[in-house]
Amino acid sequence: MMISVIKKLTLIILILSNCCLAQESNFSQLDEFLNILEENNKLMATMTISKNNQEIYNKAVGFSEVATKTKNSANTKFRIGSITKAFTAVMVFQLIDEGKITLETPLSMFYPKVPGSEKIKISNLLNHSSGLYNITNDPDFGKWMLNPSTKRQMLSRIKKYTLDFEPGEKTAYSNTNYLLLGYIIEGLDKDMYSQCLDRRIVKKIGLEHTYYGGEIYIKANESNSYEIENKDWMIQPETNMSNPGGAGAIVSTSGDLTKFMDALFNGDLISKSSLEAMKKSNNKEVCHGLFYANMNGVDLYASEGGIDGFQSMLVHVPVTKTTIALVSNGLDFSKMRIMLAAFGSSHGQPITLPNFTHIDLTEEQVKLYVGEYACDDVPYKLIFKAKGNILLGAPEQSNLKELTPTKQHQFTFDSLGVVLDFYPDTGLVRFTRGDNKPLLFKKL
Repeated sequence: MMISVIKKLTLIILILSNCCLAQESNFSQLDEFLNILEENNKLMATMTISKNNQEIYNKAVGFSEVATKTKNSANTKFRIGSITKAFTAVMVFQLIDEGKITLETPLSMFYPKVPGSEKIKISNLLNHSSGLYNITNDPDFGKWMLNPSTKRQMLSRIKKYTLDFEPGEKTAYSNTNYLLLGYIIEGLDKDMYSQCLDRRIVKKIGLEHTYYGGEIYIKANESNSYEIENKDWMIQPETNMSNPGGAGAIVSTSGDLTKFMDALFNGDLISKSSLEAMKKSNNKEVCHGLFYANMNGVDLYASEGGIDGFQSMLVHVPVTKTTIALVSNGLDFSKMRIMLAAFGSSHGQPITLPNFTHIDLTEEQVKLYVGEYACDDVPYKLIFKAKGNILLGAPEQSNLKELTPTKQHQFTFDSLGVVLDFYPDTGLVRFTRGDNKPLLFKKL
């Protein structure tokens, strides 16, 4: 999960660095983009964009409850999964500001029976370098995730596993780290995580729809989660929120998430020194509660979550003071593509609309496009191979992806907004991504 987040962030930075950051926002195409996804059962969600601490865009699509056709709205609340970790990290840094712990405090001060606790520091928990086994990989996770768990039960499960590696040796995403941080917050505050969250963050910056989740309650404007099965949205089981704890149990809205991120980077939640420490990365990508990417001098900080059928992503670009939050309760499309569309629109860039037109090809027709293609303007080739009546393609040294035939001699790869127009008679293919200048490749 962590590696995929980093790759996504790097691609967003690449797109941003190639656009004029000063351009005015234009959201008409983004509206159309999200409407197309809704109409094709690809997305149920809300999205909020803020710039300079002001909300400049908010849109809801799909249903919070499919059975009753209850529509999502700006105030619909979603489980945000691992974005919870950013909230937990902020509370840890608040405790550091209060002098109750430091980044060097050993885990053994709180949980000495956890394997390797004397070598694991608070910083190791925050940046996923502890070596602790990810408890959601437990073989029995599917059995106990839907039922209540006590702290004692969760600690017992954690203690069963030895370290995957020595603390600080490398980085590996583990929900166990933030479960333990949530428990440490409770212990130092002598209160429940839910109350700590409410006092330390929610009331402090005026969030109206953010809290520790429980059983989904539709009448309180909470959403169910869904996945597509046979082209229909099917409701998903609910993880009992006693299990994810400080790693993934918060419920919120896209609007509240942008307010949270803006407040964090404005210095309204933690001290300047703690914010700098939170942003500091141990491997240039994983910070103390956030993920980081930089390309061409543009910094970006983000968090991503997934629980049951819920998916979420929260991204902040300090240089443009832009924050984008997506929270979904049904997703059958590339989350990355949606975020790229949002960034493009917020910076006045044209975006490529998704195309769900599809035609069927024979194996003989697909063979027309197979081969290696080169372009004088780029240092890589495009490779195309046939798999029956399916065309696979990608830049050389990349994994081949299934391409969608949308009309005669045209294929798309929607995740990246790529359109490929083939000209079999001349051995040419035109490669277009978004509003970038098309590239012409010649078959070798």
